[in-house]
Amino acid sequence: MRHRSLLRIGWLGWSPEWCATLRRHRIATLLLALGALLLAAVPYWSFIYLGFTALAAVECYTRNEPLALLLLPELESGRLLARKVFEALRNYLLATAPFALAAALLHPRAAWVAALWLAFSTLVLLYAVLAKYALYDPDEPRPVASTVMLFGLIGFLLPPLLPVSLVLLVRYGLRAERNLNRYLHDYSR
Repeated sequence: MRHRSLLRIGWLGWSPEWCATLRRHRIATLLLALGALLLAAVPYWSFIYLGFTALAAVECYTRNEPLALLLLPELESGRLLARKVFEALRNYLLATAPFALAAALLHPRAAWVAALWLAFSTLVLLYAVLAKYALYDPDEPRPVASTVMLFGLIGFLLPPLLPVSLVLLVRYGLRAERNLNRYLHDYSR
């Protein structure tokens, strides 16, 4: 008997990263959602917890998809990266927006923290996508987890290291486009 999942890839914008991660970590996903629901009643902590879920969403970008999946959209590297970033932000915000809205409605005085949460989450997910494709190698199932990549993620948590993380973000962005050009050369202009 084949196990049927309630999760449909169409709900995730056909994102193989998100669908595979959510299927692989079903219980952790349910626990994260339950935590977000419970903490929506607690001022300030709800948005801090949602920031933590952005770090958990980085797991979606810890495995390389096969080259065939990367070639499927037939896009050049810059457009593919933009699409991947858009998918990451859309999926994350669709998953967390109900909890953020509930927290903001329950605690209007703490709603200003939502702006910090949104900026933090956007930077973390942008960094995860760009770092993945900067290190992308279709022959490796996981990107090379370098110390610099981890240091960059920690930099988003520790304000003194934020400039380093932002420099790495730009560096990975440029490197990701160059790296993907090697595989997507048929779609370059």
